Amino acid sequence: MPIEKVKSEFEKLTEILDKEPIADECTADELKQVHDQLQEAIKSGNPAQNIRDKKLAEQLLVFEETNPAISKVIKDLLNALSGMGI
Repeated sequence: MPIEKVKSEFEKLTEILDKEPIADECTADELKQVHDQLQEAIKSGNPAQNIRDKKLAEQLLVFEETNPAISKVIKDLLNALSGMGI
């Protein structure tokens, strides 16, 4: 099921954010906000719609391009979201 892949990749992103400093403090705060919104969307009754409404995939794409330390995890997460039609 595609949502399970999204959850798996989301957990990897969570682990990285908990362990490693990501870029500058401002960028880290922005990524944390996107992370938290994604977490809320995953827990909601309609994760695909909530992720689309909040444009989370687009926001993640920006971080993928600007933060090489987390680009693979974000790329995998974006691929999982794509599998959900997002």
